[in-house]
Amino acid sequence: MAVVRDSWESLSRGDLGPLKAVLAPDATWRAVEDGPWNCHGAAAIVEVMARSLADGLSGRIEEAFAVGDKVVVAFRPERDESPQWPLEDGIRYVVVSFVNDRVTEIRGFSTRRAALAETSAAAG
Repeated sequence: MAVVRDSWESLSRGDLGPLKAVLAPDATWRAVEDGPWNCHGAAAIVEVMARSLADGLSGRIEEAFAVGDKVVVAFRPERDESPQWPLEDGIRYVVVSFVNDRVTEIRGFSTRRAALAETSAAAG
């Protein structure tokens, strides 16, 4: 849990180091809807995040909590410029999966319910 918050806080300062350190080499980043924008591999994730930060991505974590080996993050972006990725009450949900303290997947969800269903499906 602390790893997620520390990485997010570092990203808000433009520091990609903690993110690089926690990503598994074969980590994936999947958007709300799968498509060519998904990232495969730590290097691709870091590259996209660097570009997003340079484009002004910013916001704050509203809530983060662990469910087994996953962390559900409610992230409130400062601006919503992506109408294709809907927000629920101004919040984007992300489920971060871990194996041996390394992030193996970051996956976006359009609603809290969908994010929680992902954690329930993985646990069941």
